[in-house]
Amino acid sequence: MNYRKNILPVWGLLLLFFIASSSSVFGFTAGPPDEKTGAPNEGTCVTAGCHIGNALNTAGGSLMLTTPDTYEPGEVYTIIVNLERAGQSKWGFQMTALDADGARAGTFAVDAAANTQVSEANSKQYIKHTAAGTAGGNDANSWEFEWTAPDTDIGPITFYAAGNASNGNFNPIDDYIYAAQEESTPPIPVVAGVSLEIVGDTVLSTMDAVAGVSYTLTVTNTGNMMDTVSLEASAEVGIEGSVLGSLSDRSIELDAGASAEVTLKVAGDLFTGSGDYAISVTATSGTDSTMTAEITTTTTIEIPPPPTPPTPWDVNDDGTVNIQDLVLVAGQFGQSGESIKADVNGDGIVNILDLVVVSSHFGENTSN
Repeated sequence: MNYRKNILPVWGLLLLFFIASSSSVFGFTAGPPDEKTGAPNEGTCVTAGCHIGNALNTAGGSLMLTTPDTYEPGEVYTIIVNLERAGQSKWGFQMTALDADGARAGTFAVDAAANTQVSEANSKQYIKHTAAGTAGGNDANSWEFEWTAPDTDIGPITFYAAGNASNGNFNPIDDYIYAAQEESTPPIPVVAGVSLEIVGDTVLSTMDAVAGVSYTLTVTNTGNMMDTVSLEASAEVGIEGSVLGSLSDRSIELDAGASAEVTLKVAGDLFTGSGDYAISVTATSGTDSTMTAEITTTTTIEIPPPPTPPTPWDVNDDGTVNIQDLVLVAGQFGQSGESIKADVNGDGIVNILDLVVVSSHFGENTSN
């Protein structure tokens, strides 16, 4: 009898220990305690001593998070938590989303299959497994749910998560805890911009209006996104003729910060008169048409004077028609052929007609 009396308290203690241990195990099965994601000022179930025996992120397993690289305020995104380790069959996880100050960022929503649940602690929201969500399969399990981004741009957001790959024997030394984090940033504002420069001189001149001159221009995409820049050259149209600017390229696709060279040709027509002609080129961003750049070139066109009409009656080309010219004609009188200097009228023979032509211009100054 005394033996039985002594053994009953021992069995009672063992029973209480089993109940306490079981309640702890089943409590974790239904969802881990909050603030075990590995976020700043939080530990994991390894550091908390809940699941001991293996180091955090022991080789042979992994926790992968599928989160948006960038977020739009107020948009809803699908989050996937994938936990893997060969030989394990019971699974759990916990996740939170925090801004740079460690405050709650956005809102989690449980999945329709009730494999997840949400809770709050210290103004932070957590999403984690339910008892149904621990089942999964052998070697791997995943949870899929939705997250709604904050209503405004609050800067970078970090998703912190921890997962437990267990064999389901309620022995914490056979559990493996993995932690991971991913960052989501607000979208980068699109900035458009374009610059236009002339390589070398901005002023050139020519005596051949039709051939014209060429300028080298550098166009640069000063924005932060790929852009298609369009180019347009002006023209000067006058009564005496027109001067036009033509471009080797009128549309250029440029990466952010990239540059390209374009040739501007400035030329006129046969009726172009002498003068200075200002031709402008405008570059316009295809992303934002209000973003433009402009350069102006000045081309001087010099029309050469017409050639001086020939004065064959000044036979010796001394600038004056006088007796010496008559003497030269008389000296070759009667000669015939081509390129005879005294053949003033160009009819192939030096005769009285040539003397008449010289006489009709007698005294003229031919040097003007």
